[in-house]
Amino acid sequence: MTIGQTIKLYRKEKNFTQSELAELIGVSTQAISKWETDSGMPDISQIVPLARVLEISTDKLLGHTDSAFEKEVTEIRQKFGGINFISDLSYAEELYFLTSKFFNKHPDVSDIAVVALETYVELFAKGKINISKSEFLEECERYANSIFRYETVADRIYKTHYLMSRAYDLCGDNKKAESYLQNLPYVFGFRDYWEAEIAFADGKNDIALEKVKKSFAQMARFTSRCIRLAGGIVRAEGNPDADKISLELDEYMLRLINAFLSGGNYLPHRQIFQKTCLLPGLVSQNIKLGNLDKAQEHMQELLKTRDEFFACIDNPSDKHCLMFIEGDLDASWNTTKEKINERVSSAEKALKQI
Repeated sequence: MTIGQTIKLYRKEKNFTQSELAELIGVSTQAISKWETDSGMPDISQIVPLARVLEISTDKLLGHTDSAFEKEVTEIRQKFGGINFISDLSYAEELYFLTSKFFNKHPDVSDIAVVALETYVELFAKGKINISKSEFLEECERYANSIFRYETVADRIYKTHYLMSRAYDLCGDNKKAESYLQNLPYVFGFRDYWEAEIAFADGKNDIALEKVKKSFAQMARFTSRCIRLAGGIVRAEGNPDADKISLELDEYMLRLINAFLSGGNYLPHRQIFQKTCLLPGLVSQNIKLGNLDKAQEHMQELLKTRDEFFACIDNPSDKHCLMFIEGDLDASWNTTKEKINERVSSAEKALKQI
């Protein structure tokens, strides 16, 4: 198969038009057309970007692959899947033997390079690789540089940042470990979560659990803020269905809060506080839209939540929930019994006026 035929095949497999591929590579649509009809050839500087966008190796793009290469790639990939972390040492040793050997011949096949890096870090952490820290880090950088150059899948890129952070953490270079963690976006997990992963991988379970708790609480807060902001945007736009949409969003938030609260007998302070803030509004919103049965239902839930919250305040030592965070009372200025009762009274008043 010619280079042009290969480009056309994988462009269509990625569902790119010629103009879309041209934009991604930084060339004209006419150039792509010439390449695919073998009327022209990509410049040497365009080979790597082209292979990266099409998610194939440069060898495959240039037609240097053969059936033996394809068979080896397939066999290795069948031994690992997804982006789960490897902790089984015998499995890690087997994968490292296969992937490191392959990487030395084909450093541009980035998904295999990620597995080589992951298993290498795990084996070093468990004392299975007896080399100096500088040699270890140099090899890690070799894998990482190849991944960052050729990889296009965000999850693998972010995983590489995590693995490099862990590698430097293992060697005591906290500053460099921190610099890699800075590259992890929140969409891939809060910072506390990744610090928990590193602590857990190194057997520091007490630190890992505290980090997990903080990440869990951050996610709950962040999610509710996003929903609340979406409702505000709908109202600000003057959408004629703003009341209905806002109600749907708040009902959705309530379901999420209840999901966060289902992890144990003790109800985390912030989430149960959020319920006492949210439910009075749901009572009023449903009354406004004529959903009286739903308003009554939320009123009963509000009364129950108030009693549970007061029990939390009166018995702070009763912490049965695994995800409880010690001292997570940053909204205590607004969580007095008087404030909560004011919200309950406002909801009761709205129902009495029907």
